Amino acid sequence: MTRLCIVWAVLLLAGMPARAGDVAYGEYLSSQCVTCHQTTGADQGIPPIVGWDEEAFAAVMLSYKSKERTHPVMQMIAGGLDSEQIAALAAFFATLRPQE
Repeated sequence: MTRLCIVWAVLLLAGMPARAGDVAYGEYLSSQCVTCHQTTGADQGIPPIVGWDEEAFAAVMLSYKSKERTHPVMQMIAGGLDSEQIAALAAFFATLRPQE
């Protein structure tokens, strides 16, 4: 519970809306993500992001945006997203389920 409160505080301070993202907008934006990340949930050297919790997805993206996480490609991608776009992507990827 405390971790969730911390995540929400970070999101609010970073300008992330506390409301759910637009799934359709997230799907529209996802083309750059799915160039590397598999929509099937397969891990072929690149971590899968399907089915992620929205708050966790947003927190990870914000950590790339703030350069806390050091992957240069992800820093560039996250750096170009605003809070509405991050929320939308989080909502979209949360709706996907790994395929078996």
